[in-house]
Amino acid sequence: MFARRTLLVLLTALWPALAVAQGSKAPGFQVQLDGLLYSPSGSLAAAGGAELSSLLPSGPGFALTASVGMARNWVAAARVSYFGSEQTDTFQFVDGMNTNGQPFADGAGPYDLKRQLSVTAVHALLQYRHVLGGKMEWALELGGGVANSREELRLTNANGEKASAAGVQLDPSLATGAQLAYHTGWNTDLVGAARWSMSLADDGAVWSNGDGPAFLNWTLGVRYPRDTH
Repeated sequence: MFARRTLLVLLTALWPALAVAQGSKAPGFQVQLDGLLYSPSGSLAAAGGAELSSLLPSGPGFALTASVGMARNWVAAARVSYFGSEQTDTFQFVDGMNTNGQPFADGAGPYDLKRQLSVTAVHALLQYRHVLGGKMEWALELGGGVANSREELRLTNANGEKASAAGVQLDPSLATGAQLAYHTGWNTDLVGAARWSMSLADDGAVWSNGDGPAFLNWTLGVRYPRDTH
């Protein structure tokens, strides 16, 4: 009897602490898949300081994120994103001479210049999540990683392709973002986010020292299982 009373007293005394501990449970392992629309920004020293947005339009992509909670509001995450776009402009040689100093067989243009850019970015992130009411949650994130950029240039006219070039470059990358999640009824979270990243570019096959390529991603995705912390 004494032991039962002692156990009851201990449980009564510890119940608030147990409740707090349970309420402070960190989110478990989660996977999130997003569709995205990216917009390029930043200037390119190699293109006379031109804005990247004037050379390339917005384009589609996707992202896959894995995350695990470290504390009630703090989450460690890893994300891989892929996005890209293309644009065709006109190009005309100023002097009508090729690199060998000989006149072009079909003149100096104008030609169609097709530019394609695709980026694969991998980031490690630290997220802070906070519940809003019963079904909403906002989060901020910050991290870093690498961005692999691939660019292709093709010069064509009515007679076909005249020249082409391709380059691949790997650079350090910084990332930050904000997201809003809605808890749905199928053990998932519907998540919308705005994410910004910037490549710390140096001289390479795609970017040059002084370039500042940056990318804004608008995303909408599903996270599973639902965040129940």
